[in-house]
Amino acid sequence: MIRIYTQTENGISRTVGLEDQSNRRGDIFWIDLLTPDADELAYAEELCAIEMPTKDEQREIEATSRLYCEDGGRFMTTSVLSRVETDDPIIAEITFILKGKIIITIRHTDSYSFRVFSHQLLRMQDTNRDLVFVGLLETLVDRQADVLERFGTDLDTLSKKIFGTRARRKTGEDDPDTDDLRDALEELGRVGDLITRQRDALVNLLRLITFAGNEDACSGSHDSLYVPLRPVSRDVTSLSEYAAFLSNKINFMLDAVLGLINIEQNDIVKVFTIMSVVFMPPTLIASIYGMNYDWMPFLHTPWGFWLALFLMVLAAVLPLVIFRLKRYI
Repeated sequence: MIRIYTQTENGISRTVGLEDQSNRRGDIFWIDLLTPDADELAYAEELCAIEMPTKDEQREIEATSRLYCEDGGRFMTTSVLSRVETDDPIIAEITFILKGKIIITIRHTDSYSFRVFSHQLLRMQDTNRDLVFVGLLETLVDRQADVLERFGTDLDTLSKKIFGTRARRKTGEDDPDTDDLRDALEELGRVGDLITRQRDALVNLLRLITFAGNEDACSGSHDSLYVPLRPVSRDVTSLSEYAAFLSNKINFMLDAVLGLINIEQNDIVKVFTIMSVVFMPPTLIASIYGMNYDWMPFLHTPWGFWLALFLMVLAAVLPLVIFRLKRYI
């Protein structure tokens, strides 16, 4: 799908699809390509006299493949974390192309940030390429900030679930068992993976902003974007620091969960150990009096059987009393 935004006397106008381009009025300043087909790419290439990068080229990880100048245009590709609300979050590539007074965006995944910015743009009276570019980056950064805040909230909820033992005891609730801790471990792994992807996306976005701020070095233009992009760069830097903090918090929580799982398992082993110690002396007494010898102490007395039972009960109760006094149980 191709969306072309133009500046008219009555404000901002948008046309969607190639069939609507005959009705287009005004000066073009933004061409938005969402999963474009061959005809839409050819139309944009002919309109701007540049060659569009393919989907595979957008996924290249080399800096020279993501940030470069060609045919008088500046090509910049970044990655963003998309579909966070779903069970299948993905990393989506977005390419920004600055050519003359036109900005071109190429993406293959629908973006919440682009929808929000396009609604805001249509309510404006006038704009230009630079304002659209900076506005898109600001909206993307705001969206990434919301995603990180959501991750922080999820980690706070998990932290209360893992470390809220005292509060649960006051309310009479049970402490987390091994199954609960395993669920927390899986959730920490999921959030940790998403934060790692988010940090990588923020690094790519910061590289793009740095590259875009030096536009005069590439195109010879004196209208540098360095000053307008400075606040965006600071925001991305602060988000990267916050993402690093969340990563450290996840590592701490992972260690804590593994430690709690070990404690839970040790408690189970302790129960079996205590039971084996408790039943060992009665078993010894029963084994002694079960031996087949002609002469055994108290064997032919009427109260020998009851004495053996008493000794076995005493041998079982005595270790329990000792363990209780030592606070082992």
